[in-house]
Amino acid sequence: MSGHGHDLPRIKESELVASMDERPRGAFAASVLLCLLGVAGFIAGVLSEPDRAWTALVWNWSLWSGIAVGGAALVAAATTAYGQWLRPMRRFAEGLTAFLPASYLIMILLLFGLPHVYEWVEHPPTAKASWLDSTFFSIRQAVGLAILYAAALALVYWSLRPDLGRLRDRVSGWRRDLYDRLTAGWQGIDVELERSTRVRAKLAPAYAVLYAVIVTFWAWDWLMSIDPHWFSTLFPAWIFMTYFLGAIGITAIVTCRLRSGTFRDAIPPRYLHDIAKMLFAFTVFWTYLFFAQYLVIWYGRLPEETGFVKLRLRGAYEPVAIAVLACVFLIPFLGLLSVRSKRTPATLTAFATISVFGLWLFHLLLLAPSSFPDFIALGWIEILIALGVAGTFFACFLTFLRAFPPIAIAAGLPTDEDIEKLRRETGPQHA
Repeated sequence: MSGHGHDLPRIKESELVASMDERPRGAFAASVLLCLLGVAGFIAGVLSEPDRAWTALVWNWSLWSGIAVGGAALVAAATTAYGQWLRPMRRFAEGLTAFLPASYLIMILLLFGLPHVYEWVEHPPTAKASWLDSTFFSIRQAVGLAILYAAALALVYWSLRPDLGRLRDRVSGWRRDLYDRLTAGWQGIDVELERSTRVRAKLAPAYAVLYAVIVTFWAWDWLMSIDPHWFSTLFPAWIFMTYFLGAIGITAIVTCRLRSGTFRDAIPPRYLHDIAKMLFAFTVFWTYLFFAQYLVIWYGRLPEETGFVKLRLRGAYEPVAIAVLACVFLIPFLGLLSVRSKRTPATLTAFATISVFGLWLFHLLLLAPSSFPDFIALGWIEILIALGVAGTFFACFLTFLRAFPPIAIAAGLPTDEDIEKLRRETGPQHA
């Protein structure tokens, strides 16, 4: 799944700079509108049914924040493995991290709503009272996510810096001011590129470790503690692979959408094939982790383990559980078996969208049944909040693409200018 054996596609610097002004303004306006609707829906929900409003905010925040840190994990994995297959799409995956500042603010807000979501705030189980303490919970989440988010943004910064220095003379206005600030102490493209490569080579594996460790605490605290008596050692791995799968899905969707214009030649079908294979592979792996956990619980039949599962696979939430399995596994698995469906933007977009929608339902299934076991908690409150958080996510992402070059060139794709420089320096036989 690498780009080895193929000539890398090329792009012109002038086209790359021009593309930053071509991002769809209608999509950004729609995202902002959804954000405002979400704020209004959350406020109305807190005034009418606060438990539902706070619970909905937790599971929507967790999904989109997880996809954001998963985007950085995808970049870290490709960097560590020297994978060239992500090079034309790397900036799209990096753009997912633009949501992290907003995510951190939402997380701080959520700390004030813990009593409306988690029963342990008022009635902590004796064996876990020291861990499930509101103050300790708030401190470890605030510190842990600050470290994880800072590492993700640092990884993206060192990927961006060579491109910003290279392109800053081609941009003007607020972009030029931004690029000048972000490239303070610029030492020339060759030095900066070597420095960026060296820093990212160290930062990428470090981030992968941080991602696994901190998202483990995230899974324990925000998701598993919804039932303070249930525990699973495999659950955190399932969650951080869920976010990795979601990041692959969103990257695939964005790639298919944005390559339809300027970047059609920069992202040929073989790269769609690569990310579709990743989506297919981690769809299977996600299902394997589910089955590995379910099989042990089913075989053991321990009351402290089976209660959590039965509440989500039987009764009111059984249709949601079936929908999750169909959307996250069955439909993408069958749909992406063929090479043609992997290389066709329309089908890849459809199956990636279904997968992400399934992950959204999965988070509903994780959190809502413990608080609302008798009915599916999916009404106007949950829908408006879901639209609001998703709108905020995409507003941040589109702002990133408008501010920064959407294709990585300094350490990514060669430009026509690179080829011409190589031809002048080494002769046409090397161009």
